[in-house]
Amino acid sequence: MSATTPAVSTTPLTAWWNNMTLSGIYPSISTTSTTPSTASSSWSSHFIFGGNPSTAANTPQSTVPPSALSSGYTEDITVAGSLLKDKITGLMDTLMGRESVHAGCGYGEDGRIAMMVDKVYLVDRLGSHENLVGTVHVTTTHIIFRAENGSKELWLATGLIASVERGTLTAAGCQLVIRCKHFQVITLLISRDKSCQDLYETLQRAAKPVNVTELLAFENREPVDDARGWKRLDWPAEMARQGVLASQNPKWTQSGINEGYTICDTYPDKLWFPTAASTSVLLGSCKFRSRGRLPVLTYFHRQTEAALCRCAQPLTGFSARCVEDEKLMELVGKANPNSENLLLVDTRPRVNAMVNKVQGKGFEDERNYSNMRFHFFDIENIHVMRASQARLLDAVTKCRDVAEYWKTLESSGWLKHLRAVVECSLFLAESISRGTSCVVHCSDGWDRTSQVVAMCQLLLDPYYRTIHGFQIVIEKDWLGFGHKFDDRCGHVGVLNDEAGKEISPIFSQWLDCVWQIMQQKPRAFQFNERYLIEIHEHVYSCQFGTFVGNCDKDRRDLNLSKRTKSLWTFMDARHDDYMNPFYSPTAHVALLDLDTRAARFSVWTGMYNRFDGGLQPRERLEDLTMTAMEHVGVLESHVAQLRTRLAELKSQQQQLSTSATTPTNMIDSGMSSATDELKNLSISHPLDPLLNTSTSSSSTSRLLERATSQESGVMDSSLYYPDEALTRYSLKWQPLRGADRCSNPTCRGEFSSTIERRIHCHLCGMIFCRRCLKSTPDERERVCDKCKSD
Repeated sequence: MSATTPAVSTTPLTAWWNNMTLSGIYPSISTTSTTPSTASSSWSSHFIFGGNPSTAANTPQSTVPPSALSSGYTEDITVAGSLLKDKITGLMDTLMGRESVHAGCGYGEDGRIAMMVDKVYLVDRLGSHENLVGTVHVTTTHIIFRAENGSKELWLATGLIASVERGTLTAAGCQLVIRCKHFQVITLLISRDKSCQDLYETLQRAAKPVNVTELLAFENREPVDDARGWKRLDWPAEMARQGVLASQNPKWTQSGINEGYTICDTYPDKLWFPTAASTSVLLGSCKFRSRGRLPVLTYFHRQTEAALCRCAQPLTGFSARCVEDEKLMELVGKANPNSENLLLVDTRPRVNAMVNKVQGKGFEDERNYSNMRFHFFDIENIHVMRASQARLLDAVTKCRDVAEYWKTLESSGWLKHLRAVVECSLFLAESISRGTSCVVHCSDGWDRTSQVVAMCQLLLDPYYRTIHGFQIVIEKDWLGFGHKFDDRCGHVGVLNDEAGKEISPIFSQWLDCVWQIMQQKPRAFQFNERYLIEIHEHVYSCQFGTFVGNCDKDRRDLNLSKRTKSLWTFMDARHDDYMNPFYSPTAHVALLDLDTRAARFSVWTGMYNRFDGGLQPRERLEDLTMTAMEHVGVLESHVAQLRTRLAELKSQQQQLSTSATTPTNMIDSGMSSATDELKNLSISHPLDPLLNTSTSSSSTSRLLERATSQESGVMDSSLYYPDEALTRYSLKWQPLRGADRCSNPTCRGEFSSTIERRIHCHLCGMIFCRRCLKSTPDERERVCDKCKSD
């Protein structure tokens, strides 16, 4: 395939690769330069496969002189030289304050190349774009494809690889299909069968780490000081916000019974129970519940004083009962002064619950519990959900005609499962809003229970529908109460078929349910669709330690807060990327009027077809609105600067005209004229409309007082801008449609999808990636490097 090379500068990957000049450091596969005799072993590298020096010494490489191949000592020196060079380069970058060339991927700092394959075709799945020929690099943390003509550079964290499928050898070559956990599908065509097999085996190994400490989050080389992110949830503060304090509500109290995770290692160490519950009652109930997960408070509805509690299934079998558990349930009901009736919701189908009785588990007998009503909901188990999503992905990625698409989608049952989760959550929210306390469980209380309990709180409490509040509900009801992210997301390679059956898209399904509600109530959420998609991606990428581990105890044992970074801090720095321009804090309080008819549920194409450009809108309404608001804010700030300059010039004119005839102490008349002009100003931050800032009027008043100070006798020059600065603002910004690349000629980074944020320079109005824009010292503007240097 012929292609012309565009006049673009060196990319981070090119600079990285070109710096590696020591011979024999990085093995490679080349379909043009590697002879058949050396191709069979030239790809091997102990960086990935842990080969010993003696084995590596016998591995021929085209870049090593033949005289050196017989010496293991020479190979040891070569490897040591590569490692030393990496360390020295990183040290020099740190000392000189330069950004490491390894950081261009945005995912991690480490990444020595384990193998390279050139003359690889990147095949467009939909056929809407031309196939690209380039080189594939596999590092310890990423797989990278770079087109030979420099038009595309694709980085993929190895943690996002779900599966690798190898096709049969054809006349065109061998096809390799990489399916990702964030639903990207990468198809590579490699001309040589041996090269394809070697790459296939390397990706299989890289995608399945055998130990949790091999995840990308632990590759961070910088010292971690991320207390703000790791302390996002303060349990006592959150319960106090809900109204659970001894002074506010003496019927609930914090218990230290699980300090050190002594009675339940999958619960948090801080738990809230009815004040009247004794320690013996709590310990008895703990022994009667699966995994020791006894009923605990997770949400208190301040308006009705009804409580939402969660637990695991009881160990009833066919006839067992527990007096302590029955007493605890009674106390939960009595803690509500408005109604002692208790609603117990089992999210499982009744048939599944009956089957569990054979295993000595099951569900509660209403006859043994006073003032309790029982209700089943047909939410299927993790195995059904895993198969359902697999069929959904077949529909959105493999179907070639509309009839086949709808048939496959219907057979998946995915939308039916979403509807079941939303209906159960709505049922709980309506019950609590009427003043009835609820206790929820499924089997072990960490999958379906987390889904419906977290969703119920979203419907009831507008705080959880804010950007910060959404993180709190995830920290509390998903991370705190022990959803098994390691097992469900497949962070670590499975060792057997039984471990593989633990993988299930429970959290992804919950995010899908949140999106479904956002479609009905777009003004009720402070965040947008991009927020949900980025959370989903980083749950699987393992770039951050937030979602590593199966419970709080695991994360504490791994010391993640000291060894990894928090996702929440990363997202805090991109707060404006996730703002919903249509958000109205007072438009909705409780979302109890949802339409749960089947017709209101649709496929989330922004998630499942995120990387299929032809299926996505060319411009997103939220981004258009946000860009327009930002542009208006910048222009209003510019108008304010012009008016300030005008007031200054009028003041100077008045002073010049009266200086010859008027004493110095009478110059106030000119200042009064300038003051009149300044009073008409509305100086504000360009992003005030986006951040809902309500302090612009007071800040303007302070500026006026400082500008027209009678003590100095002249206007404060710090408020004014040079004349050349007032003419640099662009009145017309680059449109979002068709903006596929960063406008920086030294970057030209590609926006992988329409979901990715395109950011305008406030001066020239061109679109850039986040790396190429810098905030001004006063953080009032974002400018590109060219405008900053000018």
